[in-house]
Amino acid sequence: MSRARRTVLEYRSYELSPDFPIVVLTGDKWHISPVPAKHLHFHNCLEVGLCHTGGGSMVFEQQSHHFSAGSVTCIARNIPHTTYSDPGTTSLWSYLFLDPEGLLGMEALGIMGLTEARNFLADCHLLLSGESCSWASQLIEQIIREVQEKPSGYTIVVRSLCAALLIELLRDYAASDTEYVRDSYFHVICPALDYIHEHFMENVDVETLASACHMSQTHFRRIFKEQVGSSPLEFLHQTRILKSCALLRSSDMTVAEVASKVGYNSLCSFNRHFFDSMGSTPSTWRRSSGENLRPSLLTFTGWKEAEVMEEEDSGIPEKGDEEN
Repeated sequence: MSRARRTVLEYRSYELSPDFPIVVLTGDKWHISPVPAKHLHFHNCLEVGLCHTGGGSMVFEQQSHHFSAGSVTCIARNIPHTTYSDPGTTSLWSYLFLDPEGLLGMEALGIMGLTEARNFLADCHLLLSGESCSWASQLIEQIIREVQEKPSGYTIVVRSLCAALLIELLRDYAASDTEYVRDSYFHVICPALDYIHEHFMENVDVETLASACHMSQTHFRRIFKEQVGSSPLEFLHQTRILKSCALLRSSDMTVAEVASKVGYNSLCSFNRHFFDSMGSTPSTWRRSSGENLRPSLLTFTGWKEAEVMEEEDSGIPEKGDEEN
């Protein structure tokens, strides 16, 4: 009997500034399509979502949960998921994508309880109803206002609000008795994804990644390719290039310094991988502020603009993309 073909997961990565690692997506264009996505996807950072209007379903691998206006989600990186609206509707959302360790620091996580905080940030998959979490929606909306309006001292305020939000979400997660059913094959490569996330700037080889997952190199390469859609080293280079984009945009480092910072000993190698991913040289990309990305790159760099999808049954254009 032939082995069943597994669905490739989509990797959605957001460029987070090293100094202030949070991205806000909000506004009238962020509608969720009623057409279920063909693939689940996972992120490089923590996602917090707030549903403003409408309803639909959120899927965590093998589990589906209904959401409605006021619902709040909190999803750890490396947790496969997707969202779609009820038939004939498009729900409206706002999203925060953030790196809690970079935004708050280890001292803040220690106040929360370091072990508990790390477990939460690795495994959280919360979907809270509007009735039970009005406090969360208020915090999220205040964070959005601060980031959009940028008043004096807004970065300090945002860090404080995010700390309060995460503490409350951690409490809800600790009190939750909902079991998360992981897809066994994706779960086994998570140690490799975590290792790349933490050590991308070092010399990373397949032997080390396979060992972290307790697999032979051959078996690890096959499972990784089936689940993520790229080889382990291709994923490593994607991670490095996206990290380099954040440094090119937010620092005055030279291109050579950025290349070294993200793990490339050869400037030639960095330029080649950067061009393959971004469609331009690092210097050209920096001068254009990264606005002219290859359209194909948007599949794994997350939402930049809302897209139009056609509903398969009716052919009526629907505003939005699957949830990111």
